[in-house]
Amino acid sequence: MSPSVSLVMPVWRTPRSWLLDAVRSALDERDVSIEVVLVDDGSPEPAERLLESIDDPRLRISRVEHGGPSAARNVGIAAASGEWIRFVDSDDLVVPGSTDRLYRAALGERVVTYGATLVCDENLEPQRLIASELEGPVEVQCLLGRFDARVVSMLFPRDVVVHAGEWDPTFRVSGDWDFVLRALEIAPVRPVDIIATHYRRHAASVTRTADIAAGEHARERIVERYLERHPDRRRSRLARQARAAVWLDGAAAHAHHGAARMALARLGRAARIRPLATTAAAVRLMPRILTTPLRQLLVEDRTS
Repeated sequence: MSPSVSLVMPVWRTPRSWLLDAVRSALDERDVSIEVVLVDDGSPEPAERLLESIDDPRLRISRVEHGGPSAARNVGIAAASGEWIRFVDSDDLVVPGSTDRLYRAALGERVVTYGATLVCDENLEPQRLIASELEGPVEVQCLLGRFDARVVSMLFPRDVVVHAGEWDPTFRVSGDWDFVLRALEIAPVRPVDIIATHYRRHAASVTRTADIAAGEHARERIVERYLERHPDRRRSRLARQARAAVWLDGAAAHAHHGAARMALARLGRAARIRPLATTAAAVRLMPRILTTPLRQLLVEDRTS
C-alpha cells in the first residue's frame, strides 16, 4: 500500500547528530502513512553510512552526484510514491503529528495546507515564529513577499507539485520562493493552527551583504519569470508593486545590517517605480539609516 505522504529530504554535509535528529523526527510522524525519501546530494560521507543505526523500511535513501538541494528535491519527487508531498530539511525537526494535521486539514481537496515555522538557533533554542493566517488564492501576496510561510511547513497535493514544475537548480538562494509561487498559482492555501517545523538557523545561514545581493537578484528573477507566465500583467500596477518591492525589501535588509549607502541606493531605485510607497518606506527606515556609524559609511565607500 502506497503511503499517503512522502517527506522529501535533500542531504549534503549535514552533521551526523543533526541528520539523525531530522530523520528520526520525520519517521516519528504518527496517525498518517508516510515515507521519508532521502536524497544524498553527493555528501563526502554517504548519508546511508551516517544513518546505519536506523532500521525502518519507510526510509528510502538515494545517492546522486552533487547538484544542489533543488536538483536533489527533483530526484526525491520522482522517487516519491505518496499522493501528498512535504519538503523537509536535513537539519530541522518535524514537529510530531504536524504532517497528519496538515493532511487532515486538506480534506482531500486540491489545496496547499501550511503551519507555522519556529526559527531556532543551532541548539534549537526558539528565536521567533514565522506564521500567517492567509487563506484562499494567495499568489499575489506570495509574489509581493507578503505570504509569511516556509516550504518546510507546507503540504502539497502531488498533482500541484507536478503541474508547478521542477525546482530550478539555477537558484542559489530563494529557490523555494520560486517553487512555492508557481504552486500557489495553481492551488489555494489553507492555514493550520500548528507549529509544523523547528527550523535550525546556524552560522552557515547567517545573512551577509553578499547574501542580500544574491537574494535581490533571485527575487528579480522570480518577478520577471512570473510576468513571463502572465504577460497580460507586465505593465500592470501589480508588476510595478512587485518590482518596487524587490528594492524596498533590499533597502530594509541593508539598513538592518548597517549598510546605509546600499539602503539609500535601493530606496532610490524603488522611488523611480513607486514614489509614494518609497516615501513611506523611507520614513520608516531613516532612523536606522541615520544611526549608521561614520566608520561604516567609509567601509561602504571602499567596498562599493
